[in-house]
Amino acid sequence: MIEIFQNFEQVAARFNPSVLIGSGVAILILGLLIWLGGLGLRKILITLAGLTSGIVVGLFVVGRNLFSASLSAALAALIALIFEKVLVVLLAAALAAAVAFTVLAEPYFEKAETITAQSQMSEQTTTAGLDETLQELKTFAFDAGGKIKHAGTKIPVQIWAIIAAPAAIFLICGVILWRFTSALFFSFFGTMVIFAGMILLLLYKGTEPVSHIRGKPVIYAAVFLAMAAFGTIEQLLLCKGSKKKKVTEIKPGKEKSKSKKNKEPEKIVEHDWRST
Repeated sequence: MIEIFQNFEQVAARFNPSVLIGSGVAILILGLLIWLGGLGLRKILITLAGLTSGIVVGLFVVGRNLFSASLSAALAALIALIFEKVLVVLLAAALAAAVAFTVLAEPYFEKAETITAQSQMSEQTTTAGLDETLQELKTFAFDAGGKIKHAGTKIPVQIWAIIAAPAAIFLICGVILWRFTSALFFSFFGTMVIFAGMILLLLYKGTEPVSHIRGKPVIYAAVFLAMAAFGTIEQLLLCKGSKKKKVTEIKPGKEKSKSKKNKEPEKIVEHDWRST
């Protein structure tokens, strides 16, 4: 999997600088919001995620026009807003499975990478324009998807069972401990987005951040886990949910009758022994 990121590093070196700077800054700010306030902003973030996925489905899958993109985006945003808590748990499970797939499928990606590594030896050093940048990004996305699919067909069944285990654990934890699972998901995903934004900005500077991360994986993994833990604790402490207070309503008639009973003095009836 790391070879795909290194290929992106080589391809992105020819991207338009405005694309790298603009997307890097936007992704970095988005990552900070998710990392530190995802639990409090979950409705907005989930709605935006549904809106974006609906636009992508409408443009590339369903009708491939503006009307279908608008319709699918509105439906996806509405569904995401209604089932926000369920979607957070499902996204957390999907992220856990994706991380497990990235780690356990690494040997199979290396075998798949040797097949297509020679086709990327001829690289142009000229900076691409905006249209060429988008076209190269689209080509890279299709190529990366093909490599992931090719590697997935070579993974044995027992590895797929291990990959599915973290997803099942997050599904169970999401039902029992929803706040902790949601805070952990937003913190972990926000840290990933921050790393992605920093990589894009460092690519603009001409450095090779992916190669540096691969050279020192322990250090960067420790930094990543520390950021994820800090974001989880910070969200649990600061992003508190609204607590609903139970208000017991007392009817006015009952209250008056009760107060009258309390205020009325007890009448003592004296019986004369001579009257009996």
